[in-house]
Amino acid sequence: MNILICGIGGQGVVYASKLLANRALQRGETVHTAETIGMAQRGGSVVSHVRIGDDCYSPLIPAGGADIIIGLEPAETVRNIGYLKPGGIVAVSTRGVAPTTGGDYAPEAMLAYLGSLNINLIAVDAEQVFRRDGSYRNLNVEMVNAVEHLTLK
Repeated sequence: MNILICGIGGQGVVYASKLLANRALQRGETVHTAETIGMAQRGGSVVSHVRIGDDCYSPLIPAGGADIIIGLEPAETVRNIGYLKPGGIVAVSTRGVAPTTGGDYAPEAMLAYLGSLNINLIAVDAEQVFRRDGSYRNLNVEMVNAVEHLTLK
């Protein structure tokens, strides 16, 4: 099982990958992980690769090889969609985060683009998480929980 988690700095991408990896290890599975981190500050692109199973020999998922993409931010999900394999699943947060560089950003357009693709799409309502918890801080955990049952053998 190959799972790519993407978002921006400060959203907990690395934490989400560690959570997913630890849960797989607790089930006795072999796990490889790697992070590719953009700008070393909030707002930079962050991608974590999580590979679960005995048939993985490298921590990096090849293009077109992800079974699941967990996108904590819509634009980052679009940026990384090339990693998804045919028939794969994308779980994406509905909450966009405007780039720190400013400019126009329409997360709705990114979500519409993802919806137009021939993919299995799960949209996770970030506002519901905010209303329940009073914060977006748990969104990464909610996203992992939304797809974790798909990683069980």
